[in-house]
Amino acid sequence: MIKYNTLAVLIVLLASPLANAQDQHPIMNSKFWLNVGVYVADRTFEAEAEASIPGISREIDFEGELGVDDAPNLFMAEFGWQFGKKWGLALQYFQSEREASASLNETFEWEDLTFNAGVDVSAGTDLSIMRVFFARQFWDGGPHSVRVGAGVHWLEMGAFVEGVATLNDQSTDFRRGSVSVSAPVPNLGVWYRYSPSDRWLFNARLDWLSASIDDYSGGIWNVAAGVNYRIFKHFGAGIAYQYFELDGSVDGDNWHGGVNAVFKGPHIYINGFW
Repeated sequence: MIKYNTLAVLIVLLASPLANAQDQHPIMNSKFWLNVGVYVADRTFEAEAEASIPGISREIDFEGELGVDDAPNLFMAEFGWQFGKKWGLALQYFQSEREASASLNETFEWEDLTFNAGVDVSAGTDLSIMRVFFARQFWDGGPHSVRVGAGVHWLEMGAFVEGVATLNDQSTDFRRGSVSVSAPVPNLGVWYRYSPSDRWLFNARLDWLSASIDDYSGGIWNVAAGVNYRIFKHFGAGIAYQYFELDGSVDGDNWHGGVNAVFKGPHIYINGFW
């Protein structure tokens, strides 16, 4: 009798993951999913642009020094495709474009231009990121799922300062100094999902890589954790906290210098899954 009871317990334990699969959030087993929302990010963008004269370079805090901090929330979208039993693809996009005016408290150099203290300048930054990520599922334990993979961040970033400036200490006029670069930056990442019921899904993600590719060399950190709630059969809403940091140097035709950009804050979204 004890043997039969033990066998019955084992059957229940082995079958529980199958039963739990019916009570999981649909994203755990959906072929496609789409998130659309806003990234309410606290942003920092510091950059430097080297002049043609060696040794003239200074990192500028565009938010702290030039007041480029008043901007609408960022649009963010993400699309996922589970194209195999173990394999999936995710696409993510967000963009930050800001511009402001300020009166300078001190003189600084930007490329070959000198902006003197007291003058009014306009400044702006632009950063857009499209992320492509392939992941393989390594663990699917009932309500738990772990995926590991690799991908590419395609970066497009730039900055400008314009106003009355001196060019190489020779003439003073209204001038604009702008820099820009585009580069693919690879990354490694891991995802974790936990679904305790068919309504709730908790997830976390970590991406990182330090590399030298084309005009850019440096590192990327991308960390996110959040929760999703299924409202209807194919529709839900969620919130996540995301931290993104880009730190590196640029050596291209349009920009010689460096950049440090940090975005951190909640990402609020609605999503569909089918």
